[in-house]
Amino acid sequence: MHPIKKTILLSYISIASLSAAIITPGLPDIQAYFHITHGALAWVVTIFLVGYMLGQLIYGPLANRFGKLIALRAGLSLNLVGIVICLLAAPLHSFHLLLLGRFVTALGAAAGLSCTFMLINSLFDQHQAKLMMSFAVVSFTLGIGLSVLVGGLITEYLFWSDCFGLLMIHGILALLSTWLFQEAPFVKKSLHIRQLWQGYTHALKTRSLLVFSCIVGLVSVISYTFSAGAPLIADTLLKLSPAAYGYWNICNMIGMLAGGLSAAWILKHQEILHVLYLSLVCIALSLLSLILMALTHSHSTLWFFITIAVMYFFASWVFPSASFLASHAAEDRASASSMMSFINMAAAVVSVWVMGYLPIPVLDAFIITLGVYFLIVVIYLYKYKLSTQ
Repeated sequence: MHPIKKTILLSYISIASLSAAIITPGLPDIQAYFHITHGALAWVVTIFLVGYMLGQLIYGPLANRFGKLIALRAGLSLNLVGIVICLLAAPLHSFHLLLLGRFVTALGAAAGLSCTFMLINSLFDQHQAKLMMSFAVVSFTLGIGLSVLVGGLITEYLFWSDCFGLLMIHGILALLSTWLFQEAPFVKKSLHIRQLWQGYTHALKTRSLLVFSCIVGLVSVISYTFSAGAPLIADTLLKLSPAAYGYWNICNMIGMLAGGLSAAWILKHQEILHVLYLSLVCIALSLLSLILMALTHSHSTLWFFITIAVMYFFASWVFPSASFLASHAAEDRASASSMMSFINMAAAVVSVWVMGYLPIPVLDAFIITLGVYFLIVVIYLYKYKLSTQ
């Protein structure tokens, strides 16, 4: 496959992340515009994640019945409908309409993550698939990093709802580009509820899929709790403008990009589980750095963003390692990929929701939420390792 087509294929993974992240620099402005509480504001991110989570269970069955590309196109079309609803929210002064649009957008954009994993597994052999998944982090990096930067500039110099106009253009281009690909041969499966239930039930009974899906979820918990909390941390603690927050976020982009590029090399030369264990240790050290920052009441912008950049670097090693192991844990790759993505996003949904309602400063809420989920992952992985020895 031509490198340009590979790049376009990988770009679908970041469609939902771009939609989720581009609006985050404008969260303080959204709160002021609609006169809502911090807990209500968290629903701008949480409702998106709920739609994203539920969407993961839709596109596997659609792909099995109609093909992966048709399922992807259906999702990208729904994504555009959601963006139109979001565009109407500001002029109508309707916060609930904004939440509805975010939910519909996420439900459609979920096809990007779910269907791309299925396409990678069907179009490439295992070695190539592993490399493609490692470069998927680069797609997340460019998608999230650039969207936060652009979102900050739009919020600073235009208006926060103008972000949705840019998302509309991007969504149309993404939908049109799907006609560059051809469907790989597949056996059509019916859309019987019983068979779908059996496929997902079998996936849930595969312990290795559950364990590594939860580890993939750690990357989403890091990304989305940061996306929800960091703009408020930047505004209240670090005293940064939306544009300055976007500029500082380039540090995270560099960390993710370096991690994604190095992941391809290290996974080629090291055993995949060893890479995973090393990554988790380094993320733990980054978490300790944030705890120290909170305990010393530091307002250092450099300390905060360098720590997060390091965390993102090693999260970029976790993602391809754990997602490869999870998506290959069951014979039905479509069900495995969908269930992995569902668990992944469920972890993010719960984490962002909990963080939004903790009655403590947002930096402390971010650290506690991330720390608790990290401990759950480590304990679960340790118990799984003991059971396989």
